[in-house]
Amino acid sequence: MSETTWSWLTLALLLPVSLGFTRLMIYLGPKLGLIDVPDERRIHTKLIPRAGGIAVFLTMLIGMVLLHAKGHAGILGGKWMMHFLAGSTILVVTGIADDRYGISAWVKLGVQILASAVMFSHNPSSAGLFMGFQIPWFVDLGIHVFWTVALINAFNLIDGMDGLCGGLGTIALLILAALAAVGDRPENAFLISIMVVALLGFLRYNFHPARIFLGDTGSMLVGFFLASVGTETVGKHAVVAGLLMPLLVGGIPLLDVGLAVWRRGARRIAVSRPGQATIKIFGPDRDHLHHRLLNWGLTQRQAVVAIYAFAAVISLIALLPILGGANFLTLSVVGIVIIGLVGLRYIAPVEFLESGRGLRALIRKPRSSRMMMLCYLCYDAAALAGSFFAGWWILSKASRMPIDWIDAVSSASIFTGCTVAAMGFAKAHARRWTRASAHDFAECTTWLFCGAGISFTLLGMSQSDFSFHDLAVHCIALCMGATALFAPRSVGFLLQESVIDTMHRKRRLRSRSSKKGVIIYGAGDLGELFVCHLRLTPPDSWMDYHFIGFIDDNESLRGRRLRGFPILGSLEHLPTVVKQTGATSIMVTSSVISEEKWQAFESLARELGLEVQRWQPALEPENLIPGRNASTQAVAPPTGEIQPASESAATTGLTPA
Repeated sequence: MSETTWSWLTLALLLPVSLGFTRLMIYLGPKLGLIDVPDERRIHTKLIPRAGGIAVFLTMLIGMVLLHAKGHAGILGGKWMMHFLAGSTILVVTGIADDRYGISAWVKLGVQILASAVMFSHNPSSAGLFMGFQIPWFVDLGIHVFWTVALINAFNLIDGMDGLCGGLGTIALLILAALAAVGDRPENAFLISIMVVALLGFLRYNFHPARIFLGDTGSMLVGFFLASVGTETVGKHAVVAGLLMPLLVGGIPLLDVGLAVWRRGARRIAVSRPGQATIKIFGPDRDHLHHRLLNWGLTQRQAVVAIYAFAAVISLIALLPILGGANFLTLSVVGIVIIGLVGLRYIAPVEFLESGRGLRALIRKPRSSRMMMLCYLCYDAAALAGSFFAGWWILSKASRMPIDWIDAVSSASIFTGCTVAAMGFAKAHARRWTRASAHDFAECTTWLFCGAGISFTLLGMSQSDFSFHDLAVHCIALCMGATALFAPRSVGFLLQESVIDTMHRKRRLRSRSSKKGVIIYGAGDLGELFVCHLRLTPPDSWMDYHFIGFIDDNESLRGRRLRGFPILGSLEHLPTVVKQTGATSIMVTSSVISEEKWQAFESLARELGLEVQRWQPALEPENLIPGRNASTQAVAPPTGEIQPASESAATTGLTPA
């Protein structure tokens, strides 16, 4: 009997074997204590055995032994199989212990690293070249361990819904098997098909409503198998294949684990205060991709099929350059970029929200003022000196003149001293740059120009003449130095703005669940003040409001945007806007409406069934601090109010939604 015939017979035999082992584990799982108990983060509501990983492992083991009995070549060599079975056995034993008793996440991580190192040891000298340099074996080991551990945990974390982990593993394996069949090593396709058949028999009882789960035993085994055979199948030295391997083998699971690490890391930063529980990076939550699809109203079957389709699309996009060469690389990159943009828009709003909270916690973390001043001073001196040396070097290279380092050091000392002193006079080291305005940057820039001018004058006086070379160096150094000085100072302001936008981005995405769709009437100064007030208040204060955009009496403003909100037209366009957006309320932020226009506006709003509310800043005498004269009197920050249109505009106080 030929090897090919024997391989096909082995695969045909393994399907009933997998079905039989899975049914056996359904019966033995509860007796072995391998039971998944429902809790607040689980989707299922009854006890279900999680011994499916044992059935998959036994089926895979039998298939490998049968295939190897015919002396199959390729990666099924005796050494490869010995190392793979050793690593997978370590993971399976650990997974059974975790499913039965529960073990620490750090212990599991150590076991995963050990299994990865065991698998790497079967061929440790295959590091290869990168850009003409030989990669040391320990670097290759680190890359291999990182890749394997990432894939193991990706499939482990995504195993939270019926048929999800096994189905995604099957899709990735089918694509790898097809790739191996048309490649240089078609015999590898039979090895991959062993795990495909093992998973198909398991999925028969795992698809919704599931009768058995993989457990950590099976999910870690699937990830380990994919990491072990994927690189060998695609080709370890193929540049394009290596770049697209993560998408091809574990696109959705790796995306999910990346979002989980991002999300939990941001939460950990946001709540890292004394007396509060620390968020664990390896801890569970209910914000995985499948949880979000369920929250959108999909059933378990619909959510699983949607993720299957998404995984298939990503895998096919990654497969194009591998099959068609680098000519299809551009098409794949465009597809990945489009998917990434759509994903950031619809998949990552939770991560953006948590990132905003984490950034706000970092920005508000108190720091020593003296330490900050010293850091700014040292940074300014280093940046200005480096800019002067860079300008001197650029000009010397452009004029093809040798560099006089003694002259350069003396000139740089004068330039650095003058400009650092000028920044000190501008109080650039004592300003609160996270609250900086354009005036702060303009004042420091002016002083910086003065310092550079004094430096140029001193150099000219020391040389009894002014030289074009010194002027050119000072201009280059000034441009580069100003960029280097103000870039880190503007980062705080940009972070602050990104925090505000991130914290309130969820409101813009909440149109379906918000009770009130609100149009803002008045895109003038008061309307802009309302948007600033809206963005600076906690998002939960406006939980029931979805602000759609502005309308304004000035027709020329139509089509423009104010603080991110579109100006949809004037009062004449209000019926059309209400029909298109489904708005139920209108917020008046204009203070210059005549009595006649107000009556016409109320009549129009009544016809359209709109609830009319009015907002205005609240600054009243009771907000003033008593006991001080008028010239030094401090006032509380202006808040605002929402009031029905029928109430007096003189009513004050903040009444958040």
